[in-house]
Amino acid sequence: MDTYSIIDVGTNNVLMLIATRENNNIKVLHRSSSISALGKNIKDNILTKAAITRTKTILKEFIRTSKKYTDNIIIIGTSCSRDAKNIDILSNWLESKYKINYQIISGEQEAYFNGLANIHEFNQHNEMILFDVGGGSTEFTFIKNKKIISTQTLQLGIRRLQNRFNSNYESKIQHVKSILKELQIPVLENPVIIGIGGTVTSLVSIQKNLHKYNAEIVHKSKIKKDELIFLLEKLKKSSLPDIARLIPFDPLRSDILTTGAMIVKEIIDFFEVKEFYVSDRGFQFGVMMQKEEEIQRML
Repeated sequence: MDTYSIIDVGTNNVLMLIATRENNNIKVLHRSSSISALGKNIKDNILTKAAITRTKTILKEFIRTSKKYTDNIIIIGTSCSRDAKNIDILSNWLESKYKINYQIISGEQEAYFNGLANIHEFNQHNEMILFDVGGGSTEFTFIKNKKIISTQTLQLGIRRLQNRFNSNYESKIQHVKSILKELQIPVLENPVIIGIGGTVTSLVSIQKNLHKYNAEIVHKSKIKKDELIFLLEKLKKSSLPDIARLIPFDPLRSDILTTGAMIVKEIIDFFEVKEFYVSDRGFQFGVMMQKEEEIQRML
């Protein structure tokens, strides 16, 4: 039973999961999250020097922590890494300094791993639609009878909206609505909707007044639509320092949380549902669910 460190380099956050797996059971040894804002102020798909420096600093610390547990370290880039023309600065640095290959996965792969991570977590439901709102894109995974039947990624991300529209809230809403029209939904009878990612887990934490993040409380929680609307209105009326106080475990997320909550609300409206579940299990758990030899091929 080997131990792995799976590090997710997203558009806004860097996440680290150190865990072991036995059959379908994952034992978490350590988890960390840190805001890199890698995609902040990106222009013409060129990452800023400051963003790359922030990300390197986080990766240095995460690699150092990982090595206390294992030498099996997998670092994966998602939306921002897919877009950035100068991402080789980061990948070459990882290769030369740590001999670690920087894996950049497609949005469809990301959505597939999200499915693997959650397919056994909500066993009471035969049909599921997962959505993962990220900094650069949003992934959708459609599951029926414990099988992933379709995946889709949309160029709909919190940092992407921030960079394009800044504080123009109404323009953001209209853009989200137009992007969601691109979604191709397979035939499902009565699917349950499940949200993944930092926005929805932060919303649950605010809802439950958590001053310290607790995965056991957050995972499989439910948010009703009227509760979501209340939380969104509360965020819209709050200053950034006030929002930071609502999520003291992740205060740097305060500048994007309102936009993220708006995207979630538009997704819930799009699917015409009155509630959704929240999953604490992102695609890193899906990578861990792969067979041992498949994980080894990623190293």
